[in-house]
Amino acid sequence: EGSQHSIRVNTQRSGDDRWNGPGASIKRSTRLEFPTMKICIQSGTPLGTSDIYKPYYESLKRHAQRVAAPSTVVEFPNLGKNYPGAARSMTHLHFVAHETVRSAMRAQREGFDAFVTNCLDLGYDELREMVDIPSIFMTQATLAYYSQLAPNFAFIVNNVRLHHFFQALAERYKITARMAPSSYVDFAFTDYANLWNKPQPFIDEFLRVAKGLVAQGATSLYPAGLYLSQWLIDQGIREVDGAIIMDPLAIAIKTAEMRQQLAPIGIKR
Repeated sequence: EGSQHSIRVNTQRSGDDRWNGPGASIKRSTRLEFPTMKICIQSGTPLGTSDIYKPYYESLKRHAQRVAAPSTVVEFPNLGKNYPGAARSMTHLHFVAHETVRSAMRAQREGFDAFVTNCLDLGYDELREMVDIPSIFMTQATLAYYSQLAPNFAFIVNNVRLHHFFQALAERYKITARMAPSSYVDFAFTDYANLWNKPQPFIDEFLRVAKGLVAQGATSLYPAGLYLSQWLIDQGIREVDGAIIMDPLAIAIKTAEMRQQLAPIGIKR
């Protein structure tokens, strides 16, 4: 059902910083830490199957290690089946959603504490029905967090079909009133390696489109798919003309950790 690829960070802590559970008396001097947890983040990209995806996969691992708590294990499994060109077809997306649900069920069986979808937020209703562990929908979590930092947002995605798909996500989450005019860059999935190895032409194209969105009033930018976000992080591009560039992977990981930390005090679904 697909191989597992993971990063693991061992906890090295000093002192008696235990997770005390619900109803515990916490002294003012006690430092409350995240308990050990495992997060499964399901990519729609076959990360471990081809060298073309290696720069993206390495970027995910580096950034997850920077972001996650020391006691958190993050894994990026491949889908049980691969569907090339999924972003170009709603039919293919349907099959990817099916594999995403199967991956979540497998994660629950294998003892993961949380499941994170890719930025397409596939299986939104099905995951809530089929698994009991928290399901974090990357785009939903990211847009919710950045609503605290910027008054509006614009999507900047990697092709025209995804542009329409993310418009539909905004309608699902009832946030179109906060959405500024959005657009897309015309990057092909076959450009994965060149994005990292020969980045300048892609940087120029991204900035051209992004600056146009900011000129129309966007105060934050959501780059998608996730590889576009990771590539921008690796290029050191975190804002454009004052507009924040969102970090979906970081928000998804921290949301998963927060969900586990809040559950013992009764904040859960």
